[in-house]
Amino acid sequence: MENNTISKKRRDQAVALILKKRKVVSELLLKLDGKRADNKKSQSALVEEYDQALDKLHQSINNYKSCLVKKPISKSPFTDNEIYSLTIDDFGLDGLWWDAERPIRGVEDEIKSFFALTGSINITGEIPDVPFPLKPGPAVPWVCPRLLNNEHICAVISYMKIGNYDAYTTVYYTNDTSIDIERINTWGTDMYIAEDKDGYAVAGSTFDLEEEYDFDIEPWIKKGKLKWIAINDEKLVLRESIEDCPYINIEGYQYPVLIENKSLKSCVIKMEYEKEESPKNNYGFCTNCGKPLPKGAKFCPYCGAKVLNT
Repeated sequence: MENNTISKKRRDQAVALILKKRKVVSELLLKLDGKRADNKKSQSALVEEYDQALDKLHQSINNYKSCLVKKPISKSPFTDNEIYSLTIDDFGLDGLWWDAERPIRGVEDEIKSFFALTGSINITGEIPDVPFPLKPGPAVPWVCPRLLNNEHICAVISYMKIGNYDAYTTVYYTNDTSIDIERINTWGTDMYIAEDKDGYAVAGSTFDLEEEYDFDIEPWIKKGKLKWIAINDEKLVLRESIEDCPYINIEGYQYPVLIENKSLKSCVIKMEYEKEESPKNNYGFCTNCGKPLPKGAKFCPYCGAKVLNT
């Protein structure tokens, strides 16, 4: 679906209707829970009204989803250059695709080698004023060392516009779907959904830890762990050169942000370590969650699992 076939006016109307319907559903739910008195209506009448409001909300959600655009944004370095497309609201951050807590998104076409999706948006000028929290990521491209340190994972950076903002997507791919390490929150949200090794859908969540973000992407390109797609390259050619890479040394804040109530603040979590337990001296990774372990650790500081063979 091409963006030029959908008007921003239609999309804005769809967003406004959902916000209105959400409010109605929330008010009725409070009444049903007895937190808001309504002596004029019986419980059965409230249940019927709630069901009708919920049905109308679902209809408005489906209407919004029809306004989303399916964009080919990346290409797998493993499975014969298979294209990865993302169904997204690129009109701006005021779309409910970007609601960090209750995102409204379509179901993506699966490609075998897909592993995770992260991204960045360079927020410049006036901070977006929306009635829901936003987690667009840092302002500049970045990679997750924990994922790229795995021998079976490679990533690809590409570019797109979200409204008037420059955005950078990083798609992680794997050539071994049986690897069992924790993924990373999907771009713009506080969670991820993936298949486990048995093929069942599982939901998880990671923290915005400082160790998860590496903004020095040049070494990863040199190692062959990170490839890139030129800006506005519709053929999505995978590139590996350093000299002409447009994603190196981009200026902007180097930390993930939370945008709420028209304010922008860092949401990165810094772990406290004793000097001799600095993560720079880690000897390996947790077998349970895949995160780096401080030297001498007996328990993982991220998931609490007991460290084996210490």
